[in-house]
Amino acid sequence: RYLVPVLAFAGGIYISEVIRGIYREYGKLHWRQIVVVLEILLLFVVGFLPQSMNMAANILVSFVCAMQVEAFRKMKGSAYASTMCIGNLRSGMESLCAYGKTKDKKILRKSGNYFGIIFLFAVGAALGGHMIGYIGARTIWISCIILLISFLCMFIKEEKKEHPEIVQEEREIRENLQNIRKEAKDVEHILEDDFRSQIEKK
Repeated sequence: RYLVPVLAFAGGIYISEVIRGIYREYGKLHWRQIVVVLEILLLFVVGFLPQSMNMAANILVSFVCAMQVEAFRKMKGSAYASTMCIGNLRSGMESLCAYGKTKDKKILRKSGNYFGIIFLFAVGAALGGHMIGYIGARTIWISCIILLISFLCMFIKEEKKEHPEIVQEEREIRENLQNIRKEAKDVEHILEDDFRSQIEKK
């Protein structure tokens, strides 16, 4: 009863790696998008399974979780787990302690990213537990919707790769905003100096 879902997890990792090997250079879809599509299809099937087939549901979910963990292992350059919290909690606390020593805001943001993942995990668990009372096993279809949104969002990144001018425009906009902020601060300092000089004259 416990061994089969574990073997399914191992199989999910293997299949995810096979997909990466075959479709890594595929132009139309990123290999991770193919993984996400498979996840959506399998979780959609789980929503149809009756309670008498919980074993089959556990096997499919274990398989999907393994594919998810293997395909999405980093967030902004930092390793993280998308289907469990213990590792993220350790990394978040580790970064928080490091910030206490270094006062480096980048480390603090890194810690915040981990705790943000944990928070969303908790929200998802609470939402799932609440919705089960209304739609039962079909609650898992909410995951399908979220995965579909993720699938579509990945096209934005691929679009940027194909059209580097988009990235250049974003960079120029950021630089312009930084210049505007700098100029605003300079103007603010000038006004403060004028105000002080007027007060001193009076």
